[in-house]
Amino acid sequence: MNLKYKADWNKSQARFTAFWEQEIVDRAVVLAMAPKGKSFPPGWCRILDEEAQNSIETVAGKMEQLFDNLYFAGDAYPMWYPNLGPGVLTAFTGSRIFYDVNKSTSWQAHSMLSLENYHPQLEADGLWAKTLEINKFISRLAAGKFIAGICDLGTGADLISNVIGPEALCMEIMDNPEQIKRLLKEFFEIWKTCYSALYKEFPEGNGSCCWLQTWAPGTSYPLQNDFSCMVSEQTFRELFLEDLKSYCDWLEYPVYHLDGANATRHLDALLEIKNLRAIQWTAGAGAAALPAWIPMLRRIQDAGKGVFIYVHPHELDYVIEGLRPEGIVLHVFADSPETADMAVAKVARWSK
Repeated sequence: MNLKYKADWNKSQARFTAFWEQEIVDRAVVLAMAPKGKSFPPGWCRILDEEAQNSIETVAGKMEQLFDNLYFAGDAYPMWYPNLGPGVLTAFTGSRIFYDVNKSTSWQAHSMLSLENYHPQLEADGLWAKTLEINKFISRLAAGKFIAGICDLGTGADLISNVIGPEALCMEIMDNPEQIKRLLKEFFEIWKTCYSALYKEFPEGNGSCCWLQTWAPGTSYPLQNDFSCMVSEQTFRELFLEDLKSYCDWLEYPVYHLDGANATRHLDALLEIKNLRAIQWTAGAGAAALPAWIPMLRRIQDAGKGVFIYVHPHELDYVIEGLRPEGIVLHVFADSPETADMAVAKVARWSK
């Protein structure tokens, strides 16, 4: 299947499919998107606040103009998902959501509540109903043009943190660990309902992707537990590991978003998850540069998991020297079509 804005998409699909199997077709997957003009046009991560939700046709027109002005080198591809901000599942269950259009994000109000009496339920109307409507619209529009993606639902502990706040969650872990386990299971059931309802609307051959842009031929999602930076290895294993395994068993192509140096203490536990297919690494602000993390990324590859990393063009040599081209996705920051093409060519030479 090829796309209006990505004429060779069928070749990229084959490379992504090989990535999930720790293989390569002709080269490693490399996403190198660049502006055709002097800078990126506005709107790539447009947050769908209330105004945008009620004028989705106008937003769609701007998205197609955006695709026209982007250069999709290598395996970069046009995609659009209902961007409502991070961990929106809890907003589907009643949490108040606030949008920041200028920063293209959202946040949710924390509630003072007793976990013993809290049982999240999907609200049939409100934001969930509007999201279903927008998802159907995007899915119909996507056919033959771009890839429709899953919105950022969130997973696990981050969902509980959305509801009561990270400080309160730390206290609940000490006082009510069994309630935490119960809530993780209840949120997982709601998550499956939401994911399935969104995924079934995608056009034939669409596959799936999310904000991370790891396209997969079947069900996929970037799982995460950013809250894990605040807990010990023992707590992570006791409270959160089984929950992650549940998601990995349900999805066909699960990938984990490992965010920040303080989260790396849990890498051993993550690598033990049999059905986890890949790990995406981001060091975070103020962390060491990419070369310092090459040994850790090699460990991930050696454990039979795929690797997804963001790199600047000048960092490609570190990747080439320290990692294997099989089972890797490189998202290269490119400021021009020429830079993007040079990055793709360099990765192709490495992959021979």
